[in-house]
Amino acid sequence: MIDRKGALGALIALLVISSAGVSAQTQPYKIGLTWPLTGPLANSGTEYIVGAQLAVARLNASGGVNGHQLVLDVEDSMGTPPGGVTAMRKLVEVDGCQAILTEYTNVVGAQVPLADQLKVPILANVQAPGLMSHSPYTFAHAETVSATANLIGAYWKNHNFKRIYAFLPNNALGPIMSGAFKAAAAAAGVQYDEAMFNPGDSDYRGVVARAKDFNPDGVLDGSPGGLDGTVIIRQVREAGITVPIFLPGTFINEPGWKEGVGSYIEGIVMAELSIDPVAGKAFLDAFRAKSGGKDPSYLTGEVWDETMMMAAAIAKSSYNGDAIAKQLAVLKGVPSVFGGTITMDPDHYSVPATDHLSQYRSGKLVPVK
Repeated sequence: MIDRKGALGALIALLVISSAGVSAQTQPYKIGLTWPLTGPLANSGTEYIVGAQLAVARLNASGGVNGHQLVLDVEDSMGTPPGGVTAMRKLVEVDGCQAILTEYTNVVGAQVPLADQLKVPILANVQAPGLMSHSPYTFAHAETVSATANLIGAYWKNHNFKRIYAFLPNNALGPIMSGAFKAAAAAAGVQYDEAMFNPGDSDYRGVVARAKDFNPDGVLDGSPGGLDGTVIIRQVREAGITVPIFLPGTFINEPGWKEGVGSYIEGIVMAELSIDPVAGKAFLDAFRAKSGGKDPSYLTGEVWDETMMMAAAIAKSSYNGDAIAKQLAVLKGVPSVFGGTITMDPDHYSVPATDHLSQYRSGKLVPVK
């Protein structure tokens, strides 16, 4: 959870120990990233990884962690479970990484037993409730799917929706989303149906036709990022389905996403986290300078937070996987770009506190009740 106080400067003070007298040969501390650099999720992966790069640059500019510079060691997970396992083994067993940042539920689910085996912690913005709660080496920093589904379900109830059709990814995240949104729809008194789609495909007209036959008054596009969701949105509209579209996240700042959706973006309702303009100023300034003035995705902000969380755990322990995991389990007081400070809850989830719904209207996101 996030305590509504603290500042980034407090974290910098915590992490930086004067390097006076430290040998120039001091070895850097590696933070390993298993990241989708190729495959259907690479588009979003290359956006989010910038959060880690900017956080490491800021920390290193202030002296690093305990006199050691930080280095990001990146391996391509390809966005698949086997790719994630292979990438993590390489980072730990060959490169010696003692801390891993990773993403996407299907990848993380396969890495959980490996984290136990290697005794090296993984930290991810994974939204699957409970996935990270059963190991001393697995941690999350994200709003859960259940919380997001309940938020959207409350909107359906308050706006008298009757029939919702959902498109969900055919991977490990799909069944989790299915259970969460079925429960949210039932609580809202909404008739619900769904279809699974294969990430990476380019033609979803078959499942779109099923949605049209259902005659919904609302559509949920459950793509977790990337360009799959843009294809679904376009093909839904091209099929003549004109009802409101809901997204469980906000991806408008991902490369190519707005272009992929085009004019169909108007009116889409999205769940999002808001980066605080004061608490997140260092992150926002650095991202805009790197991107030519563009704004980051909130998911990129979560990755910045996760990098700072991992650095804080290393600073309070040593560069050893078991010791780092113990500090992550009791982590608190780390400033967040979403405002306040981060505390790791006993279930190994630290949840940003600003999740809300917004609607895209006339070129900008407008918060909705």
